[in-house]
Amino acid sequence: MVAGRNDPCPWSERTGLRLPWAFLREIGLGIEEIPAAHSDFGYGRVGFVSIIGRPNVGKSTFLNKTLGYHLAAISNRPNTTRKRWLGILSDAESQIIFADTPGVHASSNKMQEAMAKTVRAEIEGNDTIVCLCDATRAFGDEDRQVAPLAQNSSKPVTLVVNKLDIADASQAEEIQDAYLALLGDVSVFHVSALTGSGLDPLLAHIRCLLPEGPFLFPEDQLTDVIEREIAEELIREAANECLWEELPQSIIVKIDTWSENAKKVKIAATLFVERESQKSIVIGEKGAMANRIIKGAREKLRESVDKFVDVKLSVKVALDWQNKKRFLEDYRIVDSKR
Repeated sequence: MVAGRNDPCPWSERTGLRLPWAFLREIGLGIEEIPAAHSDFGYGRVGFVSIIGRPNVGKSTFLNKTLGYHLAAISNRPNTTRKRWLGILSDAESQIIFADTPGVHASSNKMQEAMAKTVRAEIEGNDTIVCLCDATRAFGDEDRQVAPLAQNSSKPVTLVVNKLDIADASQAEEIQDAYLALLGDVSVFHVSALTGSGLDPLLAHIRCLLPEGPFLFPEDQLTDVIEREIAEELIREAANECLWEELPQSIIVKIDTWSENAKKVKIAATLFVERESQKSIVIGEKGAMANRIIKGAREKLRESVDKFVDVKLSVKVALDWQNKKRFLEDYRIVDSKR
């Protein structure tokens, strides 16, 4: 099974929470007190890992490559990730639960403020931090925001220098030294999230940082979200690939209906924009742009669900939705409990 189950944490019906080990230790709850149902999932090194970094550093690419599954939307443009995604990597001896967070940057609207809160909450609640940096870009203002978040967390921090497939050694050393000047004495790994180079020793290191306990998820579960949410991300990714220059941050997707049989999945989705002028851009002349988006989404979804996929797409306007808290809550970008 690749997508999340309807109840990824069996005890969430009673608590309403998914609690990382760090929080359980803070409230004095021992491993032996975790509901017995979890012992059926296995036992070993287990914990939550926050992936943080500036926008477009490769966090979602890192998560997707680690899991071997296209979970989070990716783009060569910044701020593609808008909310927290859990990716679950299980083997016989460990279960690493990664939280892919939005890129750290200055906030200019309610959506970006919510994204910043998500990053802070994940850092506070999880067991260890992977601080990802981009070897192809000079150390800048956004990096200066990322490093203190990690350094002040009191959690074990691992610095991961990414994009070694296209960066040279001097670039990697320069960004590494700039981060270490703020982070202090932390472990450093050089990787390419795109190719997977360097990921195995990094994962071995992360496992050693996690406490022992019963696994929280079945071994075949890769995420805590359901297939519909993954489909929304893939459709948005397809739209971004077609429209980034025109509508860099104005698109959000909602699955309206989902039906399937053994051979086919039928999806009806709505793509929201913020203004009427943007709606005409998305549709295009005689529907040409909408058809391009549908074609791209269908290809991504077919790979994800391993079935033929039929996609119908509507385009609607939700005025200034990035500043509407209720809209952001309804579409799970803002957590109403935070």
